[in-house]
Amino acid sequence: MKASSLLLIASLSLGMLACGEEETAAPQPQVGLSFDTVTAAAPVNGRTASANSLSFTSGTITLSEVQFEAESDVDSLEVEFELEQDVQIDFATGATSPDISAVAIRPGTYEEIEVEMELQDSGSQPAIVLNGTFTDALGQAHPVRFEFNSSETFEVEREGTVTFDEGQSVVAQVTFNPVAWFAGVSAEEFLTATKNAQGVIVISSTQNTDIFEEVADGLDLATEVEIKE
Repeated sequence: MKASSLLLIASLSLGMLACGEEETAAPQPQVGLSFDTVTAAAPVNGRTASANSLSFTSGTITLSEVQFEAESDVDSLEVEFELEQDVQIDFATGATSPDISAVAIRPGTYEEIEVEMELQDSGSQPAIVLNGTFTDALGQAHPVRFEFNSSETFEVEREGTVTFDEGQSVVAQVTFNPVAWFAGVSAEEFLTATKNAQGVIVISSTQNTDIFEEVADGLDLATEVEIKE
């Protein structure tokens, strides 16, 4: 299995919850995982002056496994949460099915946080199916569908201290921006791509394979990770 890092931003947004009465045990911090999807159009090939644009607005991303880990050398703090079942992300909304509920963790300071996601590759549909539009310099819209099927493992990790206080609500937000995966694809490649009978530019391991390989390489090279508190 090939491991790669997906272009994404993971953020930790922190908010305090109300404490209970004195005789009640202090609530533990809660960690949840949410997904943000970028649907806005962007210039093709990263050229800000380009008259061509690409956007993805719908589709699904299906995961077979989600892991959350937090570790600390101080007080031997360690948290592991693993979900081994298919989780489908609606690209249009970022909603997951089933819901990924928050997990309680021990308060403390952690030195390393990692979120690991594995794509599902054994279903009847590809793990990633995204529908979008390539708009050329004349303003003509060309439907695009990207299909990717592999048991790739994507990791988001951060080394550096993060403190979780009692009653804190923590969300690890993962942002998917598929236009960035197409950074190496030119407008000319879209214009000369083969369309199916419905007029859709399908980019997969069997159709428009040259573009597919470039996008797959983009997935491999997309290693920027940012975690905000």
